[in-house]
Amino acid sequence: MLSGGIDSSGLTALMAKVRGDTDFHTFSIAFEDGSFNESKYAEMVAKHVGTKHHEVLVTAQKVKELLPKYLVNIDEPYADGSAIPTYLLAQTAKHHVTVLLSGEGGDEIYSGYDTHLAYKVRRVYRAIPKVVRQNVIRRCVDLLPVSHKKLSFEFKAKRFVRGAELDVPTSHYYWRMVASEDTKRDILLKPEKFNIYSTSGAFFVNAYKHCSASDELNRLLYIDFSYHLPDDLMIKNDRMTMAHSLEARVPFTDNDLVRYLASIPANYKVKGMRGKHLLKKSLKGVLPDPVLYKKKIGLEMPYSRWFLSELRDIAETAFSDEMLRSTGLFNSRGVRKIWREHKSMKVDHGRILWGLLNYIMWFDIYIATGNFKSYLSPPRQARTSA
Repeated sequence: MLSGGIDSSGLTALMAKVRGDTDFHTFSIAFEDGSFNESKYAEMVAKHVGTKHHEVLVTAQKVKELLPKYLVNIDEPYADGSAIPTYLLAQTAKHHVTVLLSGEGGDEIYSGYDTHLAYKVRRVYRAIPKVVRQNVIRRCVDLLPVSHKKLSFEFKAKRFVRGAELDVPTSHYYWRMVASEDTKRDILLKPEKFNIYSTSGAFFVNAYKHCSASDELNRLLYIDFSYHLPDDLMIKNDRMTMAHSLEARVPFTDNDLVRYLASIPANYKVKGMRGKHLLKKSLKGVLPDPVLYKKKIGLEMPYSRWFLSELRDIAETAFSDEMLRSTGLFNSRGVRKIWREHKSMKVDHGRILWGLLNYIMWFDIYIATGNFKSYLSPPRQARTSA
């Protein structure tokens, strides 16, 4: 599964070295939106190594066709925007292979997320007087126009200045969260049932305190390895590949490798503002420099923009008062408010709207109508022997 990022690219090059040949297949995802598209780097690595490369273009129309079918394969409410692209990649790969290698885990053990760099910036940022941070910098940042590009400066800046005011584990939670606590209170019908404020970020804080690492960054990596990796990424990989009878293997989660890297001080993993320093150094000369030192993109879909065009009709149906009331969970007034804000480009609510859309569709096919079986692939006919 060659995304063009350093993790999967490194696995590709090392697999060729271990095998002693390049007679294997690589598969990548492409988008028409350049800010989401890493395919040119995947192609660069495939040519550099010499693999049999396949590119899968993900379009809004393909996504519409898979909603809500992919939810039946993942079998629970799910909001990660990389699941459908992974499904489409596996759909192509099944014609060529039975096992796929995936780069999941590299960010969690080598320190590859933007939130890890934000932690370092936070330490410098908080040296600025609080009155300047909140009355000057934050107000200027809030004036930035909304952008639907992948992890735009506007999106990251607005998240950063608010999260930087919190303690270390809670800031890490804030930079990762999809919906603020106030937003949850607005969109839930009976928010008091969920005890929102008393549990906000509790998982992150507890994991941070439980970890015995001596430095803060390694504790943050422990949080990601404890929650994001197993409860999101591994679920996506396993179920989207098994939907096509494929196995996904994740070499970066090797026990010995994880234990070894957990013992290494964080300053070897992040140098200055460069994440994954150790991994990049070890792959110097193995991968092309443009791949080693490119900006991290990550696999996600441009649904913020699609909600304004190709996915708008599906969203309007899902976010109707009738559909929202049928769940018994959401306050239709609150959901409709963030839907209006998104359509007017006042705020980019793409991530939370994608989660809401997926939950409402899941509820409809499993609870309201119970017709999830209609989305299953036709069972194969049993072979009869002569």
